[in-house]
Amino acid sequence: MIDDAITTPLRGKPAHLIGSSNDYSIADIEWIASQFRITGPISVASFPGKGNINLHTYEVNADGNEYLLQKVNSDVFTMPHRVMKSMVASISAQQDSLNVGKGDPLWNPIELVPTERGGNYLDLTDEHGWSVWRMMVRIPESISYKSLGEVAGRGAQLKLAEEVGRGLAIYSDLTSSIAPDSVEGSLPGYRDTPNYYAQFHSVMECKRTLAEASEFLPEDPILRESTQQHFLVALDSAEYMARKSDPELVPYIELVEDREPFALGLWAAIADGRIRNTLIHGDTKIENFLFCPNTGKVKALVDLDTIMPFTWLADYGDLQRSMVNVSGEKERDLSKVLVDRDVYEAVAKGFLSTAEEVTDAEVSMMVSAVQAITLELGLRFLTDYLRGDTYFRLGPEDPADLNRVRAMVQLTLYRRLVEFGPEAEARLKTFRR
Repeated sequence: MIDDAITTPLRGKPAHLIGSSNDYSIADIEWIASQFRITGPISVASFPGKGNINLHTYEVNADGNEYLLQKVNSDVFTMPHRVMKSMVASISAQQDSLNVGKGDPLWNPIELVPTERGGNYLDLTDEHGWSVWRMMVRIPESISYKSLGEVAGRGAQLKLAEEVGRGLAIYSDLTSSIAPDSVEGSLPGYRDTPNYYAQFHSVMECKRTLAEASEFLPEDPILRESTQQHFLVALDSAEYMARKSDPELVPYIELVEDREPFALGLWAAIADGRIRNTLIHGDTKIENFLFCPNTGKVKALVDLDTIMPFTWLADYGDLQRSMVNVSGEKERDLSKVLVDRDVYEAVAKGFLSTAEEVTDAEVSMMVSAVQAITLELGLRFLTDYLRGDTYFRLGPEDPADLNRVRAMVQLTLYRRLVEFGPEAEARLKTFRR
C-alpha cells in the first residue's frame, strides 16, 4: 500500500492553493494535476457531475487517459485526513477481495492515482487550513442516475432498483473484512442516533448555552467538539415557543419521543452482539452507484467520504428510505407520502439474492432498519427546525418552514413503513439466499 500524503513543501506551489481558498484558475488546477503520477500534456475542465459537497471536482485528460481531480471540502469534512484514510481502507478491501475471487468480477472499485511523491493524496496545508486533493482514475463505460425516474418504463425502473440492491450487497461483502476499530469516521456524530436524541432533548428543554446543555453533551472530546453547537436553541423565545407548540407539529414531536427505544434498536443490537459492527458507506443514495450503460449491471459504489463503523443495515435502511418515497421530501400534502412497494421489493430482492456475508439476525432486522433510519432522519429535521435551522441551513429561495415540512414527510413515511412492515417481512422471506 502507498504511504499516506507527504506534507513537506512543494516547489512552485502557488500561494493561494494553501489553506481553504476557493479561487482556482485553470493554470492552478493544471499545476495540482501535475503533482500526480500522470504523463503527457494535461488538460482540465470542470466536472458537471460534481454534486453538492466536493464542489471543486475536475475532469483531467493526460495522454488519452481520463481522471477526476477533487478537493475534499474541509468546510464539511473538517478532518480530511480521516476521509482519505477511510477511503483507502475501503478501496484496498474491495480490491483484495476481488483478487481472491470474491464478489462480482465486473465490480470496479475506485482507483486512486498516487502523487509524484508517493502519497495517496496531495496535502497542501498550512496554518490557515486544509487543502487536501485526490485524483481518481475515471471508471470507464459507466453511467449514474439521480433517480429511478430517469429510466423510461416501469420494468426498467424496477430492474435498476434491483441492481442498486445488488450493488450494496457486493460492496458490503467486499468490505466486510475491515476491522471497524481500524477506521475513524470522517464525520463524528453522523448516523449517531443516541447523539441525535440527546440533541433533541436538549432543544426540547430550550438549552441556549453549553453550560446549560452540559448534561446532554457527549463525553468524547472529539464528538463533543464536532456536535456541541447542535444542542443549542438559536431562535428567540417567541419563535421557539411558536414552533414547539405548533398543533400540527406536536403529534410528530410526541411520535419521536415515544419511539426513542425503537430508534436505538440497531445500536442496542450491536452492543449486545446480535449483529456485527462493520464498516458502512454512509451515503447510499442511487446517484452514488455506477452502472454499465449497455447491460444495466451495477459496477461501482463511489463517493467514499462517509465511511464509518456501524452496521450495513444502516446503509440498507437509508437506501430503501431514499428510493421508496414516491412524493419526495418536500411534499406538503402528506396524503401523497406513500411507500412504493414494488421498488422496496426490487431493492430487497437485489440485496438478498446477492449478499453472502450476512447473518440471520441481521436479515431479521432489515424491515425494522428501514423504519429506524427513516425515523432518525425525521428526528434530525424536526430537531433542526425547533432549534432554528442551524444544521440543514435554508437557502435564499427556501421557505422558512422547509425543515418542518421535511420532518413531517419523513415521520409520515416512517408510519407508512410501519404499516407496510408485515407485508415487507413476508416478501423478504422469499429472497434469502
